[in-house]
Amino acid sequence: MRQAYAEQQRASGLEMWASPRISDWESWITELWQELTFVAPEPPLLLGPIQERFLWKQVQREDAGLVVSPDGMASLAQDAYALLSAYRKHDARRFPWDGPDAERFRKWAADFDDLCRSRNWASRSKAEELLADAVRSGVLRVSENLFLVGFDRLTPKQERLIAVLRETGSRVESPGPGPYQDCTGRQVAADDLRDELLACAQWCRHQLEKKGAKRIGVIAPDLHSIRAEADRVFRAVLMPESLDITKGAGTPAYEFSLGLPLADVPVIRAALLMLRWTTRPLQLEEVTWLTLSGFFCKHPAEVGKLAWVDLGLRRSGLLSPEISLDGFLKKTGPGAFRTRLLRIQRMLEKDEARKTPLTYAGHCEMAEALLRAARWPGFHHLDSVQYQARTRWQKLLDEMALLDFSGHRAVFKDFVQALELHAANTLFTPESRHAPVQIMGAFESSGQAFDAVWFLGADDSQWPVAGRPHPLLPLKEQLQAQMPHCCAAVDTALALSVTQRIANSAPEFVFSYARSNKEGALRPSSLPAYVLGINHTPISTHALRAELQLGSATASRQELEMWIQSSEAVPWPRERVAGGAGILKEQAACPFQAFATRRLGALPLDRAAWGLNAMQRGNLVHAILEDLWSPETPEPFRMTGWNDLQRLHSAGRLDEVLRYHINAAFSELMTESAADPWMTAYLVSEQDRMQRWLKEWLECEARRQPFTVECREERLRDVCVGGLKLNLRADRIDLLPDDNRLLIDYKTGDVSTADWKGERMNEPQLPLYAVYGNVENVSGLLFARIRAGRIGFVGHVADPQQQLQSDLDANSALMQQPYNSSMKQNWQQSLLGLAEEFLRGEASVDPKQGAKTCRYCPLPGLCRVAETQTTTQPEDPQDE
Repeated sequence: MRQAYAEQQRASGLEMWASPRISDWESWITELWQELTFVAPEPPLLLGPIQERFLWKQVQREDAGLVVSPDGMASLAQDAYALLSAYRKHDARRFPWDGPDAERFRKWAADFDDLCRSRNWASRSKAEELLADAVRSGVLRVSENLFLVGFDRLTPKQERLIAVLRETGSRVESPGPGPYQDCTGRQVAADDLRDELLACAQWCRHQLEKKGAKRIGVIAPDLHSIRAEADRVFRAVLMPESLDITKGAGTPAYEFSLGLPLADVPVIRAALLMLRWTTRPLQLEEVTWLTLSGFFCKHPAEVGKLAWVDLGLRRSGLLSPEISLDGFLKKTGPGAFRTRLLRIQRMLEKDEARKTPLTYAGHCEMAEALLRAARWPGFHHLDSVQYQARTRWQKLLDEMALLDFSGHRAVFKDFVQALELHAANTLFTPESRHAPVQIMGAFESSGQAFDAVWFLGADDSQWPVAGRPHPLLPLKEQLQAQMPHCCAAVDTALALSVTQRIANSAPEFVFSYARSNKEGALRPSSLPAYVLGINHTPISTHALRAELQLGSATASRQELEMWIQSSEAVPWPRERVAGGAGILKEQAACPFQAFATRRLGALPLDRAAWGLNAMQRGNLVHAILEDLWSPETPEPFRMTGWNDLQRLHSAGRLDEVLRYHINAAFSELMTESAADPWMTAYLVSEQDRMQRWLKEWLECEARRQPFTVECREERLRDVCVGGLKLNLRADRIDLLPDDNRLLIDYKTGDVSTADWKGERMNEPQLPLYAVYGNVENVSGLLFARIRAGRIGFVGHVADPQQQLQSDLDANSALMQQPYNSSMKQNWQQSLLGLAEEFLRGEASVDPKQGAKTCRYCPLPGLCRVAETQTTTQPEDPQDE
């Protein structure tokens, strides 16, 4: 409105003019209250939102054992009290209410009133009532004329204040824009949300370029849920040049009017995470974001160094997805960032802020000092939005200091928790940059005029906005006052008036909906029919694009190929060793995966989880079994073959031997976790579980025919598949009495010989050892499956009863499918084909098992499989 007024004055030839006094309702009420404090004797202290929430948390202390989240319940109670104030229903609290929750809130509200009355405090929700009383009594005089713009509905407390102002001589008007003449409207049906957003963005571009529109409104009932997707689509269509990261942001073509929680603004999120880190551990993902954000770096070069620190941290084998500040300092080497963290740690050790309850103002000063010591906000040149956010941060700290009003003190940990909660509940809306496309919610669009409007999400699940009655207020009282969401009729009536108002805000308007979402089919909302006409028929997005001569929803293959420079594949240098057996496994799974990991050097982002992951557990099993069969192991616990195993088994010493090797394998983990009782107990239980697994496995091995463990973790030399050089290491090679050898690979997951079939085998490791590993007299290859409830051998052996186990059943898989030269020949052809594909640079996005392969791919952020049809292929139900 200020912008429109300024343009009007400029069009009139003026260069200077008085700024109009335009305020939102909340700001106007605050101004009136400030005037009242100068003229009224002993006016009450008007509580701010955070102060009031603090009091609601205090009054429910007696019922703390019944409340899961005191902060959440405090916010809920505050909202319920505000509703009673807005609809002037506090008198209903004089009588008991039905329901335990409602009756408990009624008691809390009485305690809240008593507390406020005794301290001369007042809830912000009662400001209108108190101002109305002051105006009527003549204590406060309001002589200005008022124009109410953009109110879809007025609450009873607002209506009373306006009525009192009119009684005392103020002129109050509520002008509204009349309906546009010759306005055109239509309803558009999209395939899904993305199609709907894409059609809307293309339509906006058409309006700007072809029709010369200067202000377009894009309205959505639930903007928060689609904001991220809408931002991606609108950026690609309206600002494609901004996708080039080497260029600046440029002039915005669109902006979101709806603000974000202050805690989500990057510069503020960094400050909150750092303060939280001083009181409790952070998630590993949060530490990564914090260190790489640059908000705590003096120079840009520090970010690159911290990236290596983060990589090392993720590869350190953490058993917890959380890491404390002390833990981070122990695992990182010298550096500027570490020096600053040590400075913060010393400040906290000297100051008793973390242990002794202090005033909130004192904690605010401590927080600012800690952030200064950490060099926040770093080397960044703050843009307009970040600068405004930092200004709002200072105001946030001032608001936190106001919690000293009650004399309550807190320890630093509780202060930080309250600060985060307040930042999350504080809506931050940067100043408008007056972009031509304004994306906003249905209710915040009230009072605005546009050249064209598009209403997204006009389906029956989103419009009217569905809601539930307030859980702390009796439904009877809500129905009597016609509070929001008390019944469908109230919400429908409001939505209908908003729908008509939106249609009247522009000469051209569109209502759109998606025919389906991930939950199923959708139907159009019935409300646009009242505006467009009952017999109006929706058109599809495809018809709209054809009518306006817009591009198709997805670029054709020919158009995509125009963006791809054709080039010959770069062959792999034949003198370079490509890696281990994993390269052929990746090439079989998806050629692009092998290309990305081996040629581009892409690495998966290691993630920590609670306890041991599958890889860590498998590595421990490998380490235990390697030492178990080692000739270098001390004599009482040494085994080198079948004879030693039989001797220890008959003597009943397998438990003792396994305990020795398991303790040795877990010793480093136990030392690192010594200070954590929970993790120590967990690792002890893991050792007990591994003891049971491995004892069952050794008993299985004791039933074998005689053997000698010839090699453990043996490096196979001079391995070359065609022209592809590889480094291979066999888990174990057993020598049999007939001078033949069995290749054994330990597996703690599920395995099958089906993984060795086809041109693109899932597990090429053992066939690769057998065919190209230069191991003489191979007569079988076996998975040693060490998994709870499924212990045993899986594979192929030339003579299973003579070379593996004499009591094998004739119907067992080992007997039905013995190892033979035909298998070896098929494996040779398959492995050679995969190697040749890699050598010539085959990098097509071709996941072998469609969506299932993609689900387990370690490089989802690098692959562009979404641009192919592969992702639309459903997974095989048998794979689930």
